[in-house]
Amino acid sequence: RVAIQKMALQEEISEELAVDEIVVVRDNRTPSIVTYLDSYLVGGELWLVMEFMDGSTLSDVLGAVYLKEGQIGAVCGE
Repeated sequence: RVAIQKMALQEEISEELAVDEIVVVRDNRTPSIVTYLDSYLVGGELWLVMEFMDGSTLSDVLGAVYLKEGQIGAVCGE
């Protein structure tokens, strides 16, 4: 299973920023970050294909659970 992040280039980001984001996720592979698989331009959208992670985003976790500043730093640092 994969996850697809769709970004409208005209509204959300420019093509230059899209290329920068692709390079960052492609070149920075660690066990702590979802693995980038591929990207496609579909119409006016950039589709980033990444490994699917069953769960939530870090923002969802921080909204549901109280963490102290040091704990947030440790999670973000991973």
